[in-house]
Amino acid sequence: MKNLILAFVLLTSLSGCLLHDDIWADGPYADPVIFQSEYTNYAWGYNHSGWLLDNSGQVKRFQKSAKWVFADTLGYVSASDMQKNMAACDSVMAKVSASDFTAYSGKALNCVNGTMSKPQNTMADAGEHIYAFYIYDPGHNRYKRIILNMTGDWSQENLATDSKAVVEWMKTIK
Repeated sequence: MKNLILAFVLLTSLSGCLLHDDIWADGPYADPVIFQSEYTNYAWGYNHSGWLLDNSGQVKRFQKSAKWVFADTLGYVSASDMQKNMAACDSVMAKVSASDFTAYSGKALNCVNGTMSKPQNTMADAGEHIYAFYIYDPGHNRYKRIILNMTGDWSQENLATDSKAVVEWMKTIK
């Protein structure tokens, strides 16, 4: 009985040595970068569609019927909500090579601290098309949305050097 208690105490204390990051890194959505192309429009009826791309290389489509969890006002979405969004995708519309994903993930990460241009009102009733990516924050088990480019009723762009290259690459994904 003494050995059983000792084993239990030892296992319990060792489990505390595992970092949350180590556990999460084995999960299916521990991707450091997830790309997103998203169109939303509330004029003349609701429309929400687009795609997500994680390091699997699969471009996963979502449509307005998908139950969606949007990023909060600071741009964060929890890891579990990101999993829900991935699960809400209804099909794989394309495949991206691992080398392209790696190259453009690196470029995207260079845009994390890019300043945004001043928002400009450019259209009416056009909604918004956003090219963005999410970076994983393991300390808070959430993702942070980084907008690269937004066009529609309001237009704005990330002014980081690599932003335009990443957006142009994302526009080729169909």
